[in-house]
Amino acid sequence: MIQKDSLLTSLMISQEKYRSIAVVGGGGKTSLIFRLCKELISTGKKVIVTTTTHMAYEPDRPFAENGNTDKILQNLEFYNYTVTAGLEQKNGKICSFPEEKLSELRELADVLLIEADGAKCLPLKVPGEWEPVIPEFVELVIGVVGLDALGQPINTVCHRPERVADFLGKDINAVVEAEDIAKIAASGNGLKKCAERRAYRVLLNKTDIPGKSEAAEQIAEKLKKTGVYAAWGSLQNEKYGSLCAHATTEKIVLIMLAAGNSCRFGANKLMHEINGMPMYLRTLENLRKAGAEIGNCKIIIVTQYEEIIARAKELGIEVRINPQPERGISSSMQTGLAAAVESDACLFCVADQPWLTSETIVKLVHKFQSEQKGMACTVHGEKTGNPCIFSQKYYQELMEITGDRGGKQIIKKYPEDVAYLFVGDARELQDVDVPDALL
Repeated sequence: MIQKDSLLTSLMISQEKYRSIAVVGGGGKTSLIFRLCKELISTGKKVIVTTTTHMAYEPDRPFAENGNTDKILQNLEFYNYTVTAGLEQKNGKICSFPEEKLSELRELADVLLIEADGAKCLPLKVPGEWEPVIPEFVELVIGVVGLDALGQPINTVCHRPERVADFLGKDINAVVEAEDIAKIAASGNGLKKCAERRAYRVLLNKTDIPGKSEAAEQIAEKLKKTGVYAAWGSLQNEKYGSLCAHATTEKIVLIMLAAGNSCRFGANKLMHEINGMPMYLRTLENLRKAGAEIGNCKIIIVTQYEEIIARAKELGIEVRINPQPERGISSSMQTGLAAAVESDACLFCVADQPWLTSETIVKLVHKFQSEQKGMACTVHGEKTGNPCIFSQKYYQELMEITGDRGGKQIIKKYPEDVAYLFVGDARELQDVDVPDALL
């Protein structure tokens, strides 16, 4: 477990990647938003805070009523942040804008923070059919849970307790358990609702209550197994924890390209044995080992060879057959990508890199996650090579590549969005194209 003072760090929030953030869930959303706002300002960012539902009006904060652009810009200049929304005088709350107005707001500041549902200050909820209200352009959703719900009856600590009880399949008087919180936080019908195509994080709040920190770590571990990254802490005392700095927050598919015709090798090089093991199998075993360590990922093999298909099936690995290997590596890459289109990111490796280690694969994934770039690749000297990782935002461009070309051209096109892993041993990145390369 890692202790941090920064909420941005604890939740692995990239300031460049996530410019529109929606916060949902139980009580603590507003506190979370203004804590994030404070941290973002300290890094030089200008921030706009708003809501798509309702939010408490705090008269001591800079406010631009009804999205008045001049007032927004004035507040950003003097305070580096502003709250903007409609104002309901009768109940002392601020209220939402149309989505077109929200789109305009995000162009006025570096980061837009949105409170996207309500819970009447209760620590736990399951969203209604109409909730949350998340604009299409939002990149990151953060679900908030108050740990003061633990051990308490559903009907006293949950917003719309009947809905929560029905979701959990429990009596409305039953107490909330760690498993219940994990289920709500991980479900697409719970706090993760409307977050399927977006990055998603969970904050388990109020660990300053005795005994709740240990429970939070247990819940975070349960969530990690479902592919959900959670941090925990106290928004009041500004101390936070997470399981691992390199926790897998995104579903990554590891794709091994093994359909080439080996024209220059003189025979099927993938079947050539190195230390008693076919070349492709050496790469595959390292990929499997890396996948087990990374977690929340699967492996796909793209091939045309019956022996590889049979071996993959024995190992329980998904196989995709490239019907046109003569089209080059782009066809294999696109065959694999078509089977992984719902993933957050894809790592591509080639089967003829027999000296690539599982350690390098794991390090590359961690590099990709920690730097929060759209791509990552290996480097030795000035030469970039495989494996490479591409986030979902580049899938369309990958699908448009033709001929015997891979994703390197996209890496060259957007160098500012690439995380580079420097590899000390040049041989790890070597493709075996001719027999002499094995000497």
